[in-house]
Amino acid sequence: MKAILLASSAACASILLSALVWSRVHSKSESSTPASIDGTYELTERVMASGTVLRSPSIVGLYTQAVGHFNLNIFVKKDDGTIASESTVGRFTFSADKYCEWIIYTIRKDIDKPGVTNEAPPVGNHCALVTSRGGRFTFSPPGEGVDVSYGSEGFTASIGGDFVDHWRKIR
Repeated sequence: MKAILLASSAACASILLSALVWSRVHSKSESSTPASIDGTYELTERVMASGTVLRSPSIVGLYTQAVGHFNLNIFVKKDDGTIASESTVGRFTFSADKYCEWIIYTIRKDIDKPGVTNEAPPVGNHCALVTSRGGRFTFSPPGEGVDVSYGSEGFTASIGGDFVDHWRKIR
């Protein structure tokens, strides 16, 4: 009887251990899920250093990042009533510690300088370090002079002390 009880206990322990190992191998832990900033984002507002808040129709933007490709469209109504705009298409890579970006095509009107250009900002290094804290990824895309901070709800983009753009994740 004692031998049967020991064999039964050993069998139960073996089954329990196998179930635990199977569960561990086949479950995805949060740390094994790759970091991602993929999504479609809508520009909801720009907060100027003066405290002035711009919203649509004064400023409109849509930014999509998916599977290593991105597309940015932004339109800003300037004080004189003219429109400044940018449309950019490119590629990117992203991990929890590095963001890299290559602009394939851009057209900018009155964004970096007066007039229309299809010249991308000069870039010495296409990659930037990413810091991760409190569920947010923070980095400065190469050549843009902007600091971004991504969270599950969207991201912010700050250009020096001039303004902060607030982008809401819509997909």
